[in-house]
Amino acid sequence: MSNHSGSYMLNYVLRKLDELGAFALLGEDKTLEFVRWLCNFTENRYDTNPHEILYGLGEKLKICYMCLQKKDDVVGEYPLCKECSKVSH
Repeated sequence: MSNHSGSYMLNYVLRKLDELGAFALLGEDKTLEFVRWLCNFTENRYDTNPHEILYGLGEKLKICYMCLQKKDDVVGEYPLCKECSKVSH
């Protein structure tokens, strides 16, 4: 069973960091590094879900929740790149 409340709590933390301009200061590469670390660490240790962590943010950050790569074609509330979108359907 997934830790949905933990995933959405992390989503709120990322939203606050975005609101405070942290990702603009970090830049795209460091933001990607941080988001990958956050998703991988918490998924393995706390059973969180990257799609819930990145809900509503992936498109803005250009990070696909499935492959955790920076992609210019990431779209949707549950952010998927076109390549991963084809695989998930």
